[in-house]
Amino acid sequence: MEKIDVAISYYGKPYQTMVTLFSLLEKSANYIDKIYLCIEKKQPYEDAWNGVPKIKELFEKRGVVIVHPGKFVPWMADVSPQGLDEETRLSLRYQFALEKTDKKYLLICHNDMLYRQDLIQPMLQSFEEDSSDKLVGVGRIGQCWNCSAFYAKLCSPEKFDEYKPGPQELLKQMEDYPNPRYQRNKKLVSAGYSHPLPECRLNEYACLINVDLYRKTTIPNGPAPYFGGVWNGSDTAAAWFRDSYLHGLRFKNFYYEEYADHAPFSAVSNGNDADSNRAIYEDIEHQAREYMIKHYHADQYAASTQLKIAKTVGERKLRKIYSKILNRL
Repeated sequence: MEKIDVAISYYGKPYQTMVTLFSLLEKSANYIDKIYLCIEKKQPYEDAWNGVPKIKELFEKRGVVIVHPGKFVPWMADVSPQGLDEETRLSLRYQFALEKTDKKYLLICHNDMLYRQDLIQPMLQSFEEDSSDKLVGVGRIGQCWNCSAFYAKLCSPEKFDEYKPGPQELLKQMEDYPNPRYQRNKKLVSAGYSHPLPECRLNEYACLINVDLYRKTTIPNGPAPYFGGVWNGSDTAAAWFRDSYLHGLRFKNFYYEEYADHAPFSAVSNGNDADSNRAIYEDIEHQAREYMIKHYHADQYAASTQLKIAKTVGERKLRKIYSKILNRL
């Protein structure tokens, strides 16, 4: 059985992260060797750090490798062809796993997923059934909910590479079907970014990457930017998707929704709102905790883990005090 590795970025949501890990391992453990869990250097809320010792206790012996990047680099635009310094590069989301894995394939996924059945085997099968040596990614293609072409019923994830409008057609269409990112997309289209469409990407909620092909074609070995690099105002992997596609690589659409739910505890099925709204964050985390207790774990931890949490809380309180004192000097 072919094993793969997994890359997950931890940006808050400890209970959702634990539900993601529990459910992924429950359904797909036979296909997984290591899970690289990168703990972002900056968190949306301070108490998110309390989840790290819990995750370490529950999952370190189950193949979860906890990584602490040296910097907080959620995205990086305008990267030179020579690339970034190592610390910055490896701090980009998912880049550490993309460079360090020794597996042929890497599953990239969000930390707020609920897996209902195994999706790794059908994703691997999707690669195996394709005769092309240029297939670099399998997963849900496009953010169609933000795309005028989707609402005009001219494009879909299955035929993103068939619908090729010119800039003027697309600009008119965007006026007829405006979306929240109209101004950003208008600038991209006006600059010639008409195909793939601005909202086309391989969604990192759950996608499988051909690692060797990725490494050969991204900076500094190839023309494509890093998976974690983006245009200003766009989403993860949009820039990588466009440049990879335009240089001959292929992508195959795969509807993960049959196998997993993204942001299952969110009323609007997205995780972004919680990062800037504490009330939403707490509600979602409360639901995730209740789900974890009911299905996986009693949310009780060893004394050593509780001491680590207490130590972490104490150290961060001291840093805040020192910071306030220094700011007054």
